[in-house]
Amino acid sequence: MMQEFYNELQSGKGPVFLKLNHLHSDTIGKIEAVLHNVERPSRGRFHDNRGTNYRERMIEMHISEIGFCSGHSASGVYVDEFARTTVPGLYAAGDMASVPHNYMLGAFTNGAVAGEHAAEFAANIDLPNYDPGDVAQERDRVLAPTKREDGIPPNQLEYKTRRFVNDDLQPPKVTAKMKLGQARFAEIRDDMENAMMVRDAHELMRSLEVASILDCAEMAAFASLFRTESRWGLYHHRVDYPEKNDDDWFCHAILRKQNGRMTAEKRAIAPYIVPIDESERSAYDRQRIRQHA
Repeated sequence: MMQEFYNELQSGKGPVFLKLNHLHSDTIGKIEAVLHNVERPSRGRFHDNRGTNYRERMIEMHISEIGFCSGHSASGVYVDEFARTTVPGLYAAGDMASVPHNYMLGAFTNGAVAGEHAAEFAANIDLPNYDPGDVAQERDRVLAPTKREDGIPPNQLEYKTRRFVNDDLQPPKVTAKMKLGQARFAEIRDDMENAMMVRDAHELMRSLEVASILDCAEMAAFASLFRTESRWGLYHHRVDYPEKNDDDWFCHAILRKQNGRMTAEKRAIAPYIVPIDESERSAYDRQRIRQHA
């Protein structure tokens, strides 16, 4: 869908509009109840301030941003059917797990499976031994920004990271831009580790969020450069490799940290628990908007 939307905008036939004004007012009200109260409360306030109403006219639509590190983008922490990660005893569920397009119902189900299995696992294992030196080292890392009297506040580093993500990692993906992004992220990490300063507990929390955002950005660039094909519509459309290549890339791309460095490897797709016919598995590639109604 996103690829079709992008193609329409690039073709010169845009802009694209959301048309609801042909529906009954009660039907529009039910749609608003979901969009404005459940999904995105800020969306209703946005339309109120703009003076736009679904009942009166069509609403112009555009691509805001592409998620690249969660279930909405077919990525995330690798898990099996019980939500187990590759670390024994560690579980991941919802958007951060590698369960594409979870949304709310999928997240609830995924979380229930993870919770039941994790409870069973925890009931049969004792707390492991740990090295107090590792705890002290991590505490020093987390609290380092509080020891500086002057430096860069975390909100500035977050803004810079997000800006370079939008500039260099947004699809369509270009190899040179992603490599440039990697260089910029390395500069931000140096600032984060050696120059970031926080003044209170709130900014300390923000500093940890910046570290996570930067990790995700670096992983996204690394994994995108590793997968030399295009897949998932606009999410991973590489200008240098515009075709999908199932022979080499019908697999997971797994990132690991080894000897302090990021590495990538392929992992075979596990057999479907519920068998899927080949024609159904390839249906996505045949879903194209007709040129004429």
